[in-house]
Amino acid sequence: MKNSRGFTLVEMLIVIIIISIVTTISLVGYKNYGARLNVRRSANEVALAIREAQANALAVKGYNHDNNSGTPLLFTSWGVYFNKTVSTTQFNIFVDSDGDKSYDSGESVKTVNIMNSIKIFDLAKGRKTSETDGSVDRLDIIYQRPNPDTTLKADGGTCSGAVISGTCPDLEIILQGPDGGQRTVVVWSTGQISVE
Repeated sequence: MKNSRGFTLVEMLIVIIIISIVTTISLVGYKNYGARLNVRRSANEVALAIREAQANALAVKGYNHDNNSGTPLLFTSWGVYFNKTVSTTQFNIFVDSDGDKSYDSGESVKTVNIMNSIKIFDLAKGRKTSETDGSVDRLDIIYQRPNPDTTLKADGGTCSGAVISGTCPDLEIILQGPDGGQRTVVVWSTGQISVE
């Protein structure tokens, strides 16, 4: 009886082929996973920025537009403004200084940039409750103080420029990565914010 130790050449080739296949599958999957992760991360950052405006309004946070210590603080509504015709890679957090429940130039507190080649693919209204409502160019999400009221506005479609109430209770911000992967940030008139 012959006592054999070690691997034969055929066994070694089979092991190398198996390791190569597993490595190739892992590397291809990692690239796709990274792209999906970037879209998910950007959607969460958008949701956090909206939540920041909501928290500032509920906390009755004041804001000084000209950074002058002698000027009184503005204690007014906070909001978030999206306009895909102006930019698909950034949006504004603003203080509604004139109280018209809409973003106006000069009210921006912070411009938020969406990173990692992620873009605003679409802005929509009412899709969660009705397939008939659709795409819009501009969204205004306003949180009034001191009450926890949420005002949602959309330009375009059936709710053009009007306060969205019972017929359009939600707005959607759809983000898309370079590979086509999408995530949706949904803002409800009740104040709830979710990422889907």
